[in-house]
Amino acid sequence: SRQDGGARVFFVVATVTVVKLLLIPSYRSTDFEVHRNWLAITHSRLLSQWCYEDTSEWTLDYPPLFAWFEFLLSQVARFFDPAMLRVENLTYANFATILFQRLSVIVSDLLLVYTVYE
Repeated sequence: SRQDGGARVFFVVATVTVVKLLLIPSYRSTDFEVHRNWLAITHSRLLSQWCYEDTSEWTLDYPPLFAWFEFLLSQVARFFDPAMLRVENLTYANFATILFQRLSVIVSDLLLVYTVYE
């Protein structure tokens, strides 16, 4: 039934979310710097420069909708740590930046699951 399926989905989502929360201070892959750079580009550069900014090797080469998603995230990121939004801060990763990036993934996942399930 739909109710049983909902309980299973809730259990899986809750379990995955708890694991992600426990892993906040752990290992960071290259993707961490890639996304920090994309946040910085979309926050601190003009729209016309987004796809041409090349201070880092991690250029914004995803579809435009994803760039707008990064831009929206950058509007929240500035409250966690404005320094992460400087393009020149290559490999920048203090705890507030790590926390923001981890939490933004968790919240995005939860929104995705909610919209798909509903």
